[in-house]
Amino acid sequence: MIRQIKELKYAQPFEPFFIELSSGRILNVPTPDHIVVTELGPGRVFVLNDDGTFSAPSALHVARVGTARTSA
Repeated sequence: MIRQIKELKYAQPFEPFFIELSSGRILNVPTPDHIVVTELGPGRVFVLNDDGTFSAPSALHVARVGTARTSA
């Protein structure tokens, strides 16, 4: 999943996307500046929110990623 997330982050032009976790929670990524991806160990995804908070699930918990166009 890390590869797909990085492809979406660096896509030109960028298209907002979402990350669905194994719990069913959805993390929205409105711009490339709202996400950081690490590849250490299983990998970790940091999704930053405009209010200064963030979510940092392990890549092992990422069930699906997609754009509005691919979510149907």
